[in-house]
Amino acid sequence: MKQIRSILLLALFLSFIGIANAQNTTGEQDLIEQIIENIAEQEEENPDYTNLLEEITKLIQNPLNINTANFTELGKLYFLNQNQIEQLIKYREENGAILSIYEMQLIKGFSAELVKNIAPLISTKAKTKPISVKKLQHQLLIRCEHNFQKEAGYKTADENSKYLGNPWKYYSRYQMQSPKSGINFGFTAENDKGEPFFKDENSNGFDFYSAHVQKKSNGLFKQINLGDYQIKFGQGLSLWSGMGGKKSSFTTQNARKYQGIRSYKSTDENRFFRGMSIITSPLKGIDIAAFASYKKIDASADTDTISSFASSIVNTGLHRNRNELNKKDALKEKLLGGYFTWNLKNTQLGAAFIQYSYSPEIKITKKAYSHYNFTGKNNYNLSINYQTRINNIHLFGEAAQSKSGGIGILQGANIQIHPQFNLETIYRKYDKEYHAHYSNSFSEQSRNQNEEGIYIGINFHPFPRWSIKAYYDQFEFPWLKHSSNSPTNGHEYFSQIEYTKSDKLSVYFRYKQENKADNVNSDFINTPIEFKKTQFRLHLSAKPAANWEIRNRIEFSKYKQAENNENGFLIYQDLIYRFSQFPLNISLRYALFDTDSYDTRIYAYENDILYAYSVPAYYNKGSRFYFNLNYKISNNITLYARYAQTKYSNTESIGSGTSLILGNTKSDIKLQLKFRF
Repeated sequence: MKQIRSILLLALFLSFIGIANAQNTTGEQDLIEQIIENIAEQEEENPDYTNLLEEITKLIQNPLNINTANFTELGKLYFLNQNQIEQLIKYREENGAILSIYEMQLIKGFSAELVKNIAPLISTKAKTKPISVKKLQHQLLIRCEHNFQKEAGYKTADENSKYLGNPWKYYSRYQMQSPKSGINFGFTAENDKGEPFFKDENSNGFDFYSAHVQKKSNGLFKQINLGDYQIKFGQGLSLWSGMGGKKSSFTTQNARKYQGIRSYKSTDENRFFRGMSIITSPLKGIDIAAFASYKKIDASADTDTISSFASSIVNTGLHRNRNELNKKDALKEKLLGGYFTWNLKNTQLGAAFIQYSYSPEIKITKKAYSHYNFTGKNNYNLSINYQTRINNIHLFGEAAQSKSGGIGILQGANIQIHPQFNLETIYRKYDKEYHAHYSNSFSEQSRNQNEEGIYIGINFHPFPRWSIKAYYDQFEFPWLKHSSNSPTNGHEYFSQIEYTKSDKLSVYFRYKQENKADNVNSDFINTPIEFKKTQFRLHLSAKPAANWEIRNRIEFSKYKQAENNENGFLIYQDLIYRFSQFPLNISLRYALFDTDSYDTRIYAYENDILYAYSVPAYYNKGSRFYFNLNYKISNNITLYARYAQTKYSNTESIGSGTSLILGNTKSDIKLQLKFRF
């Protein structure tokens, strides 16, 4: 108890020092942290953030000119909703060019906090030296990662469980752009730790390869994609192959923005398309797309007295031992589809159709909770969507149907009630028979199935430097779930108050509470019992001097189910320093955590090397330290390095199964070179 009290006093002391001396707020790192950490806290699976990180990094390196950007380009700014984009354009039309970023606080719906968030992504002036339209642009990334403590999979005598590779991860990515021709080409190669490399089943080198070619033009054929690509369409009910995002502190920014077809550059080995797509624009404001895809997916294969089938789809992408290699590429997926969009002045209409076929057929294990899951060889989704604006009201929605007859519906409204008060509400209903393999719409669960709910979020700026964000979400699950042996319901509260002292300091306090029901083990029958998880967070970001930044956080977590009461806390200190006369940046974190179990885990985003990410769940008791550096060797070569170590004080082993590490310490290193030419 004395140790915890001392830690709290230290955190408060450091926070007050930051408040007293701050001269500028953190920018880029805070921005990336907010976007990714908010997503990670809500995801039940492990999404790939590579594409998102690349998009944010590109905007930071090439800020968007807000005086010339159109509606679609402004939609790339993650912090702006449709109403705010409309108000920005209207302000430009009425007042002329925006002369300063700080002038944006005069726009209806914009606050000091919002301007601070988007500042690293925007500019008010055009580039003085435009990029040559003739010169090809090349970028090559080479990365390796290593775990210092060997997992049980490297040591076991079981031939089916033993890892066939070494504890190094290898990654490379090449990208070529031709601004003049509109051609973009690239490839990605990845080999996870423990996977064989240039031997056995991977005699050709890497375990996963991905390649793409994209051609854009202003003619009838607007865009052509060959190789690997992803599609983000409508509100995500039928087509959103990639990370979509769930509930977060972006309380009134949940309406999806049409992104269409993009080259695929991530390393998720299942949720993408492989083949060809084409977008045509026969008339102004009309896009018609067609696409075809064929690829193999990891799955658990099984047989019965009649035929073979896939009993489950495996999304880990790991092929380290015989057991995992037996699941590699076990399921063939063929896909055909298309979509249509029509952009009017204040309205966008769209429709999409996608048809799948699988070989062998899918037969999910017959358990009660999976009774309504997809089975068979064929499925399709048909959907229609719209977005429209009526004065200060932005309406959006989508309705979709699958082959089974199941329906998915989402309807939302974003209302600018007052220049400083924004309200968003979303209703969704996904039938238990609705099957959409590439859906990723707004929901409580990771799948858009067996759920109905209503969400209300607000964003309020009572004073120039203050913001209040909150949401309430009520949901129910009409059928069973993997963790619930009966239909259940629940609700979630979230509130956050933030103070932004001009461009000097940012501090916020957050409260979040989840009420759900999960099974409790019993000698007779597992019965769902309601649990309540509550989290409190105090976070400070500041820049005490021109070259260095600090970030402090303390967070508490409480979990209660029946007679079980658990607690946890996390506290960390970040330091980021950029040398003035030397091309070197460094960042480090030291964190202390103590939670009673995984139920009181706390997520925290960590700075990482370029295009990499780390959002670990802190649980058990111990400390964590990491150190990053990036050094610009020349104008064309940059070195990135990272070392991280977690040390537990209440356990003698880490992990389980083939991932088990004997001991209380886990450490790893990452090295990366970036070449630009």
